[in-house]
Amino acid sequence: MTVTIRKLEYSDHEYLAYAKSLCGKATYFLYFLDDVWGAVVLCNFVQMLKSHFQPETLTLTVGEKAACLKNEQILALLNEQP
Repeated sequence: MTVTIRKLEYSDHEYLAYAKSLCGKATYFLYFLDDVWGAVVLCNFVQMLKSHFQPETLTLTVGEKAACLKNEQILALLNEQP
């Protein structure tokens, strides 16, 4: 299983991490900032995937291209404070 991390286009501190399920029918993603809490959340995301799917290997990769969200409402939803 591979977790890919990509920077959001037009942002200096926002990232997406995503992984496809082992059967390939679902994609799990995480929105996080590049701060201490973002690191904690990313670590928890990876641990969740490990415990649920129990893959033989789990690889973290950093995508070179920035992620571009075509729908600005999705980004607004991700930025929304509870």
